[in-house]
Amino acid sequence: MMLMERCIETQKDLYLCYIDYSKAFDKVRHEELFHILDSLDIDGKDLRILKTLYWKQTATVRVGGEHSEETPITPGVRQGCILSPDLFNLYSEMILRELDNIQGIGLGGHNINDIRYADDTVLIAQSEQSLQKMLDIVVKESEIKGLSLNIAKTESKRRPKHHHAKLGVMEHKSNKLISSSIWDIC
Repeated sequence: MMLMERCIETQKDLYLCYIDYSKAFDKVRHEELFHILDSLDIDGKDLRILKTLYWKQTATVRVGGEHSEETPITPGVRQGCILSPDLFNLYSEMILRELDNIQGIGLGGHNINDIRYADDTVLIAQSEQSLQKMLDIVVKESEIKGLSLNIAKTESKRRPKHHHAKLGVMEHKSNKLISSSIWDIC
C-alpha cells in the first residue's frame, strides 16, 4: 500500500506484474541451491544438515503393505517444510538480482522494483517499457535456473497517475500489456 500511496502523492503511474512460476518448489535444482548456500558462508554443520535433507534422497510408495522400488528425488524443495520458502527465496534471488539496475518506484531513498516471498513475486515499474524489460530478464534468468512462468496465472495491472479512485483500486490490463516476447513462449 505504501507504494500506491507514494505513486498517488508523486503523480506517477504504477505498473505491476504478478509472477506465477509453474511448480516453483518442485523445480529448484539442488546443485545450484547448494552452490548458492556455499557462497553465503553458511556454517558447515548447518550446510551438512541441509544437504542431508535434500541431497540424494529417495522415495518409495507403499500399497497394501508392499513397497515400490526406490525412486530418486532430484529437484525441488520439500512442500510444507518450514525451510522451503527461505530456500526458494535464496534461489530466486539469483534471478531477481539481475533487476538491480532497473528503475522501479522510489521509496525512502530506495529503488523498489520487486516484492517477493517464496514463489510469490510482484514486479514494479513506472512505465510499460520498464515492466517489459524486467519481465524479459526474469523469463530469461528463470529459464537458466530451470524455472518457467505460468503464463495463464501471470498477470499485469496498472494504476494511472491521474486515477482518483479509492486507494488500492487498480485498472486490470489484459495480457496485451506484456505482449512481446513473454507471450510468445507459451
